[in-house]
Amino acid sequence: MLSLGVANAAPIEPECSYDKEKMLELSPRAFDQNYDEGWPSLVKNGECLKPAADLIHLYYTKNKVPEGAMKTLVWHEGQLRAETGQYQRAIELMEKATKPAEKDGSGWNHYVNATIAFLESDLNKLKAYREKLAMVPKPAGFNPRDAQGNPVDVPWPPNLSIVDSFIRCFGKTYAEVYAGCPRNK
Repeated sequence: MLSLGVANAAPIEPECSYDKEKMLELSPRAFDQNYDEGWPSLVKNGECLKPAADLIHLYYTKNKVPEGAMKTLVWHEGQLRAETGQYQRAIELMEKATKPAEKDGSGWNHYVNATIAFLESDLNKLKAYREKLAMVPKPAGFNPRDAQGNPVDVPWPPNLSIVDSFIRCFGKTYAEVYAGCPRNK
């Protein structure tokens, strides 16, 4: 006879092993941007989101991190918290990721605020921040190029397509939006 304990067991967590000490020794840039050695290596298959968020938090609390890198790490932790449904914690983190107004030429703060509005299920606020983001002027001389000097088509303003997805997919979870919710509701 089978044990009922097996049927009621919690789902098995995916394998999230990594060398914590090695990760904590990486430079902030390598830790955040190296997809083979940094925290992104944990989430390649859409798994290990919470362990990755916990690792990011540990990294910036244990290491001296420059302010710009700190905001990026806090933002990425917030995104992971949102993907795992920890909306209140995500909002708290994302609020710390804004830039001083005089340094926000790309509309970053509008994107952050739109994301928070989405997490708070506030469609009116989300749409208002979308309009503010859409009105951010392209900087004079904006002419992105690749490493070989070839022009690169970079949509302006940054992150507008993500905010549009928040609106199109309103009522879905943050994770569903980032997984590419269907265009037709």
